[in-house]
Amino acid sequence: MILKPTSAIRHRWTMSSRRYSLDVRRRLPVLLALLLVATFAVAQEPSSPLKPPDRSSPRAALETFLASGDEVAAFLVKDYVPAPSREKFDRAASLGEVFVRALDLSEVPPAARKKTALAAAVTLYEVLSRLPLPSLEEVPDAEQMAARPGADAKRWVIPNTEIALVRAESGPRAGDFLFSADTVVRADEFHDKVRGLPYTRVVPFENLRDFVTDWGGWMIPQAAIQALPSWLHARFAGQPVWKWAGLGLLLAAYALVLWLGYRLSRLGNGRYPLTDALAEFAMPAFLLAATPVVVDFALVQIYLTGGVAAAIELAATALMFVAGAWMSWRFAGVLAEAIIASPRVPLESIDAHLIRVSTRLLGLFGSAALLAIGADRLGLPLYGIVAGLGVGGLAIALAAQPTIENLIGGIQLFADKPVRVGELCQYGDQVGTVEAIGVRSARIRGLDRKLTTIPNAALAKMPIVNFTRRDKMLIDAVIGLRYETTPDQLRYVLVKLREMLLGHPRVDPDPARARFVGFGASSLDIQLFAYVTTRDWGEFLGIREDILLRVMDIVGQSGTSIAFPSRTLYLGRDRGPDDGRTQDAEAQVRTWRQEGSLPFPNFSPEQAARLGGSVDFPPAGSAQTSDAEAPRVR
Repeated sequence: MILKPTSAIRHRWTMSSRRYSLDVRRRLPVLLALLLVATFAVAQEPSSPLKPPDRSSPRAALETFLASGDEVAAFLVKDYVPAPSREKFDRAASLGEVFVRALDLSEVPPAARKKTALAAAVTLYEVLSRLPLPSLEEVPDAEQMAARPGADAKRWVIPNTEIALVRAESGPRAGDFLFSADTVVRADEFHDKVRGLPYTRVVPFENLRDFVTDWGGWMIPQAAIQALPSWLHARFAGQPVWKWAGLGLLLAAYALVLWLGYRLSRLGNGRYPLTDALAEFAMPAFLLAATPVVVDFALVQIYLTGGVAAAIELAATALMFVAGAWMSWRFAGVLAEAIIASPRVPLESIDAHLIRVSTRLLGLFGSAALLAIGADRLGLPLYGIVAGLGVGGLAIALAAQPTIENLIGGIQLFADKPVRVGELCQYGDQVGTVEAIGVRSARIRGLDRKLTTIPNAALAKMPIVNFTRRDKMLIDAVIGLRYETTPDQLRYVLVKLREMLLGHPRVDPDPARARFVGFGASSLDIQLFAYVTTRDWGEFLGIREDILLRVMDIVGQSGTSIAFPSRTLYLGRDRGPDDGRTQDAEAQVRTWRQEGSLPFPNFSPEQAARLGGSVDFPPAGSAQTSDAEAPRVR
């Protein structure tokens, strides 16, 4: 067994509140002899710093474990205790890696293995140093273990104990003999039974377990710990009282930081969604940033050990992954509002809601992944949880079928975009303006100002007429003239109507038509068909009104009148058509015929070009000019 004795072993470490000491004068001759053996061994064998520790048999594993424990203890008493520093602390931690790798930690949650492993290793080192161990020759080597039958070739128990070394069957340390998982769990139980026994082997540092429990990190001077009152060194739940006091102060500072994060998260006022989302991001960010700092100070500087340290590691791991999942969820909101902040995405549009839903789903998947990883680190049965969530998710999906149907309907509205927020549309037999399209439903304000909420699934199935996206608005009217109207009068009316349509500045000339379309029950029917170049309904009503008034003027100028579908009993004498106007209209038609300019069936291109813009619109005496924006009358 190779030990690492040093000149600092002459120091005797005592403390009234602790029950450990180092009696170097009594063991100095033995240690000097071990030093000569170690020096000779080093001179005979070449240095191989990358060679892994030998754990190929119970003998090699036991020897390696005790030697690494002696090395850690010797380094503490020689180098670290006289002048603690971060570099020396890291060196002690690296030496401890070899120490703890002798343990089977499969029964310990991954999040708690660091502190649990170190505490168990130190405790087993103390136990083995107080037990009457067999000589190394009596401990089986690799050949002797291979010769054993069946399960005996994979397990060796130290005589008269329940401390077992078992061979790892899989993983990176397959084939190594490790202290069994049951031994690791019961390490404190074994130590309680041998605490009062004397040491059976020479150790560089007696009561190493108590010293590790009492010491602090490099930032807390050992002299300051020794100067504390004796009552602060008393043990409570396995830890000195001064460590509990330090933990309490640390948790108070931690709570203060989280309170500041909570206050920041409440700064949103609801008027600026992006700012509100950023404010809500503060709390999980503070939690994620503060937790590792607090844990590092508690476990490294205050240096809590044992079950308390393991509990802190587990709680910190849970908080870290919860904070990460929380941040993932909140970041989804920040990302969504940052995208929606673009002027092209209305806040209440289906685009905005689907952006929010999509980012929320991504955030949800990210949160679920982080929680699953965290559950695995905490040692929870991940596969069972996933299976349970799958069954529960199926039940929720069946119960939420209408909600899912509406969500799919919203996606259809987003993909097809038949209507957007602010647009006037006809849905079914109703007409209204879309005010919001959400994930589940849409809100439409009717012409009577009633607000209707329609599920997306129902709206997606309706025929939707979008009035707002019209580039032009149609005038399609049938004008009925009295049957007393002569053919030339009718021709006159048709020509004047076409002139008016072609000359009107707000009527698209292609197509713009006025045609005699048939003989009605009580009228000669003329179809007036024209597109008005406007998208505004109120402006369209004003233009259509102007055109219809001009139609009345033209009919009146022709000497005929508008027919009406009614039966009238005249008791007086009917004046009939105006003979003078009839003669004027017929004379005008004869003139067109003689000049060869009769505009039937259509105007010639020259006539159409000459008539373009010739109609005064707005009409003479109107309060607005032709290039001014018409008032919107609804």
